[in-house]
Amino acid sequence: MKAVQIGAAGHAMYAYNAIKSRGIEFSAISGGSHGNEAEGIAGAFAGLKKRGFSPKLYDDWRDMLDCERPDIVIINPWFCDNADCAIYALEHNIDVFCEKPVADTLEKLGRLEAAIKASDAKFAGMFGTRNEASFRAAKRAVEDGRIGEVRLIDSRKSYKLGSRPDFYKSRETYCGIIPWVAIHAIDWMAWLSGERYVGVASIHSSRANFGNGDMDITSAAMFRMTNDVIATVTADMLRPSVAKSHGDDRVRLVGTKGVLEIRDNVCELISDAEGYVTLTGESGDIFAEFLDMSRDENAALSADAIEITRWALLARDYAEKQNLWNGETNE
Repeated sequence: MKAVQIGAAGHAMYAYNAIKSRGIEFSAISGGSHGNEAEGIAGAFAGLKKRGFSPKLYDDWRDMLDCERPDIVIINPWFCDNADCAIYALEHNIDVFCEKPVADTLEKLGRLEAAIKASDAKFAGMFGTRNEASFRAAKRAVEDGRIGEVRLIDSRKSYKLGSRPDFYKSRETYCGIIPWVAIHAIDWMAWLSGERYVGVASIHSSRANFGNGDMDITSAAMFRMTNDVIATVTADMLRPSVAKSHGDDRVRLVGTKGVLEIRDNVCELISDAEGYVTLTGESGDIFAEFLDMSRDENAALSADAIEITRWALLARDYAEKQNLWNGETNE
């Protein structure tokens, strides 16, 4: 089996352990469509060498796919390129492991969904939080009925801003904080609860973004789900640099029999029946699981990636139209 990589802006590292442990040939890497990733690609290329891989370096990702004819492509260029790269690969029946959001507009998402259905290849988004031990423990507890019927979910995503590449500063190349950051929570809230989204209202703001152009730096979204479950998520890129971790993921699931809380990678159950219980689980490998799936088994995972991205984009687009940080609606 042969793998290649496009771009260096996302979470390609999700795939590296399984590639090495299974003896998959990592044959090549290239930049995305914009051709402005030279520094990032050079760093990724050097990093792959240190990991023991020996990839070729291509200037053009289409040339790479055409020449290498890989079995699978890891897609994580600038986020605005994700869908176009994925569609081309799917049209050539190459399995796709794609950074999220898998598309940055609803129009591109529609074309990507059609390409997935028309292709013999598999597709997955890089929604890695599902595979963390604390989230797996929470999922099992919900399925076992330990909190009863889920009624409310409250989530938080917070990242350090650091020094971001220039493409974050433009609406043309950066998808926004909701599809880039909050999307993780949008995914885990549906996955944990087993519910689907049916409505959303949201807001985001680029105020006080430390000179990063158009980049929105704070956001909040409230979703209505099936069975009248209410789900909320806030996302920011204002986590202090002195914090021990780059990101801060939190979620609280409120049920009719108890509450689950995840904080600092620890899952705790609180209920009258059990008191306070710390739940444990085993972490997984999203890329290894993807490799092992049949195309039929992959159908649900690819459908999830499309649907979660759809709601992230709907939330982003709602926030664009209803820019309410100053209390006024922009029609």
